[in-house]
Amino acid sequence: MNHFRAVAIFILASVLASAGQQAANPTDILLRARERLLADMARMPRYTCVQTITRKYYQAPAHFRQPSCARLITQHQARRHELSLSGWDRLRLEVALVEGSNAFAWVGAPKFTDDTLEQLAGRGPLGSGDFGTFLTEILLRARLTFQREEVTDGKRLLEYAYEMPLGKSEYKVKTKDDWVVTAYSGTLVLDPETTDIVDLTVRTAELPEETAACQAISEVAYGRISIHEHMVLIPRETRLRAIDRPGSESLNVTSFANCREYTSTVRMLFDDSPIETATTPVAAPQPLQPVPAGIHFKTRIITPIDSNTAAAGDPIEAVLRSPLRGKKNSVLAPVGARLHGRLRRFEQASAPVDHFEVVVQLESVEIGDRRVPLLATSDPPRPRTPSESRSSRAIWRDHDPWNSAIFYYSREPHLRLKELDSEWITVSADEIEEAVNAAKKKK
Repeated sequence: MNHFRAVAIFILASVLASAGQQAANPTDILLRARERLLADMARMPRYTCVQTITRKYYQAPAHFRQPSCARLITQHQARRHELSLSGWDRLRLEVALVEGSNAFAWVGAPKFTDDTLEQLAGRGPLGSGDFGTFLTEILLRARLTFQREEVTDGKRLLEYAYEMPLGKSEYKVKTKDDWVVTAYSGTLVLDPETTDIVDLTVRTAELPEETAACQAISEVAYGRISIHEHMVLIPRETRLRAIDRPGSESLNVTSFANCREYTSTVRMLFDDSPIETATTPVAAPQPLQPVPAGIHFKTRIITPIDSNTAAAGDPIEAVLRSPLRGKKNSVLAPVGARLHGRLRRFEQASAPVDHFEVVVQLESVEIGDRRVPLLATSDPPRPRTPSESRSSRAIWRDHDPWNSAIFYYSREPHLRLKELDSEWITVSADEIEEAVNAAKKKK
């Protein structure tokens, strides 16, 4: 009798559980998940993360005849293997959600700016939206339709499809001269037990010809981490694929780390407007003037640079191997004085031969107890037009800052630089502006 009763209780519990599962239909799950996720997105502006982006570039097939975008997209969907890899680069950025949009800065930079995305991207693709904005827009503006139920790694998941028409979309793609809005569509995968998002796919419509690309596809895998005892939703990994009109492709793989909440000790500035306070105004200190132009000096970069981990945006330190001398040969900074800067590009490419390119930008020099701004380029100065020599390579590219130096290394399986000696010459802000304007005219 006791055995029968236990079996009966087990059967009844199973029936009730099954009834509970049936009651939680896909529409109800979507509504609960939508409410929860929108609340999460409302809290996202309190958080910032460091994202590391590895961008891989793939060549168009040999003897390629450029077909239509529709055919390129179809070929990509049918392809089971990647195209031939032509090179890669890596960058590391700080990302935050500011007024509904993603804002970027170099790691450790004092502020986020609206125009940073284009400046930091260099010549490679860089997408935004995976840090909250895509999901918010889809949940608020798109109509989601249940597609199917699947079981992955023993977990029940629900997939929904959505369409974002052009009239509702805020997805912008950069052209040579401006930005254009595109429609997009995709899928959203939910975990019905936790009413949480697992994956999001975003596919643009066929892009306008002026974008030089046919389609962009983003795949975002989400997870939660604990920040100040709150389980915060962030992307775990994002994969952004661009299918280019010449038949080449690129793939950005982005990981997120060091996510944290803004605290009272962190100042995040988004413009140059003054901060209002209730206290008696104090005269702001005069900004330090950069080191005068035309000074030749030698440095040794002492921050190790390793191809397995190095990324554009990483801070670097150097020391002077020769003094900085001002007017009348006076010493502004002695041998051994510290310099601060960062990597502006770290790239491996196969053309014209396999090689690594390392771009370094110096930002300041320690004079006394102050960091004095420093604008400098390689000595002799970088040419204004492309040139190449056997001994070194210094090519002027419009996506590199002119106040930087480019170093070339024959490709090896693993590049390790423990010390990097180089010669520089200080330049003025006017010279940098002149070089930038000259580059723009050549476009």
